[in-house]
This record gives sequence, C-alpha cells and structure tokens, in this order.
Amino acid sequence: MTELVVKLWRVPGKERLYVNKAGARGDSVAWLDCKTGVVTIDSPDFEASALDKVEEWCRSFGSHVPSRTVRRREEKRPPAKKVSVQVPPPRAEVPFLPPMREEDDLSRNLPGAGLESLVREGEERYGLLVRLAAKVSRQRLGDSSTLRGLEGEQIVGARLEPLKAAGWRVLHGVPLPSGSDIDHVVIGPPGVFTVNSKHHQGATVWVGDKVVKVNRNGFPYLENSEFEASRTARLLTEWCGFDVPVHPVIAIVGAQKITLGADPGVTVVDGEQIASVLPARPAVLSPNRVDRIFTIARHRHVWSQMGKRGRKAR
Repeated sequence: MTELVVKLWRVPGKERLYVNKAGARGDSVAWLDCKTGVVTIDSPDFEASALDKVEEWCRSFGSHVPSRTVRRREEKRPPAKKVSVQVPPPRAEVPFLPPMREEDDLSRNLPGAGLESLVREGEERYGLLVRLAAKVSRQRLGDSSTLRGLEGEQIVGARLEPLKAAGWRVLHGVPLPSGSDIDHVVIGPPGVFTVNSKHHQGATVWVGDKVVKVNRNGFPYLENSEFEASRTARLLTEWCGFDVPVHPVIAIVGAQKITLGADPGVTVVDGEQIASVLPARPAVLSPNRVDRIFTIARHRHVWSQMGKRGRKAR
C-alpha cells in the first residue's frame, strides 16, 4: 500500500494542505484549500486514504478550516450558458428612496471618515500655536486610541481598494442613527460584508467561539459584529426587495500573531490580507444585484432609517 504524507503550504492570503505520495517524486493525490474547505482529488484511486489524512490533520491542527467539500479533478461541467440576468422588480412594499443629493452619497467617504471628524473636533480644543506646531511636525492631536483606530481603518480601506477593479463596491464610515458607524461595507459577488477594523499593534490575538482575546484580555468583537451584520441584512433586504446576504468580518491590523482557536460565525482576518480572503467565498449575487445593492447602500437616507418601523411604502 502506497504511503501518503501531508505537507502544509502557505503564502500571504493562501493556505493549502497537500496530500502526496511518499518518496522522492511525491506526486500529489489531493489538496485542501484551508480558506474554503474544498478538497480537490487529483488521484481518484487514493481518494479515501487522502480524505482520511485531511480529516486527521484538521482534527489536530485545522480547527479553522470550514466544512469540507470534495471536488474531483476529472469532473467536467457543461459550459455555462450565457444568459442576461435581470434584476427582479422591487416588491411593492419597498420604501420610497428620495433623490440623492451630493451630501447623501456615502461613496464619497474616505476610510476612517467617522473617526476623522472626531479627531478634527478634538484638535479644535487646542490653542492655535499648538495646532500649528503639530501641523509643521505632521503630528495628529487627540486621544491615542482614536488616532490608532483611524490608522487601522485607513490601512484596511487601502487594502480593499484593489477589489473595485474586479467590480466590487466599497463604502467607508457608513453612519448609523446611534451616532456610531460601520467602518467598511463591501459589496461583491459573495454578498455584502460589514467590516470592523481593529488596530492592535504588536498584540497576540486569539479567536474563540464567543470572544476575541487581545493579549489575554477579552473583547466582545464577535457579538458586536454579528449584531451589526444582522441589522444590515434586514435593512438592505427591506430596501432592495430581495434577500441580501451579509457576512460580518473583523479585520485586525498590526497584530504580531492571530490564532483561530475556533470557527465562529464571524470571519476574523489579518487586515493586510482582506482583499484575497473575501473573494474566496462562493458567488451568490449577479453583477446587476451588486449594482442594485450599491445604489441603495450608498444613500445616507437608507441608513438613517435603521431600526425604524412603519415607513410609508411606494
């Protein structure tokens, strides 16, 4: 019986586990995409043994790997028919969307828009000479945690920018009636992502089922992100007239190490790698629906209605 061995392969944004034949040549018989859970079978004769190796490794080291899906290399799919996908007309109960003024267009917001306004308000509390000195030295005045959060949102925003070239839509600093905001709302073929940026420079981060620990101190990031995504899903579904899937994401910037001790309902990623992680999810939205959701989501008025009931329909 041919012996099989496993070998982990990592590059930024990708993680794969290869199951190879033992020996000098070490031909691949299967490989696991640790980001999606898809197992590709290269050699059908070794499928059962390869899957045993994959599951054995996942039990010991791959608790972060999603549920496994098997794909066989020899499987051929019929060519997809080219069809024109039309967005279904909105349901009758979809609320009326007023014309969008320039100040209502959230696509104009830069990353960190909400925190930037707080920093500028704080700077006004300093005297003119202090502000001038800070400007000359290119230093920002204000609370260190706010400045750190602003930098984190700007870093994640910059990493999301390349997605636009592939047809994705990205919004920053989406304001909510509570006075808080959603750091980033990303819209693409896999659905909508509410992205919460967290800047923990040099920290050790551990992710469990219900809590994220930063240097052993617990934070309710997971619960807050899930709540944010569920409210966003209800809001966009109501205004779009069709079900809008929304996925919560926590993008951690600057951490020395991120350990996934569990597989929570929230996607926790290194903020530097976010542009490669989000597109790895399967597509569920047509380009027309992506555009429709973006048209709704970019309008400030829509978000001002979050949590309200009894709105007048069209």
